[in-house]
Amino acid sequence: MSIVFICVLILFGVLLITVEILIVPGLIVGILGGIFVIMGIGWTWQVYGSTAGTIVAFISVLLTALAIWSALRTGFWNRFSLQGQLKGRVNEIDLDTIKEGDHGAALSSLRPMGTIRVNGKRFEASSETGMIPVNFPIIVVRIEDNKIIVRADV
Repeated sequence: MSIVFICVLILFGVLLITVEILIVPGLIVGILGGIFVIMGIGWTWQVYGSTAGTIVAFISVLLTALAIWSALRTGFWNRFSLQGQLKGRVNEIDLDTIKEGDHGAALSSLRPMGTIRVNGKRFEASSETGMIPVNFPIIVVRIEDNKIIVRADV
């Protein structure tokens, strides 16, 4: 077994372990990387003896730790991680601003959820009676648990 082949096998295994830890969860890639590293150490042990096998095992562990540390330290893995944030919010309903019986208009189609304008403010609302088209007049039927229920005002 060539020393070059053993080195390539171990380096590929270290790469797979690093990819598993930083990018691809699920253990499959990491297990494959571990198998490659163990095969490289085993062949070194078999062909070159126990001293060389122990040294290669120590270097492999050190190389794996160094690869993970450098990837975390340099922020290399940040290029593969999600950078966006969700900035949604729940309806903040002030009962002084909107109450049952108030009239308004649909700013988007309510099928059954959509956006309405009541008393000059925008709210998310749910239609009680099905679809309500854009700019159609609505009336607030009830407010329950930060949810506004409306129907078409005909």
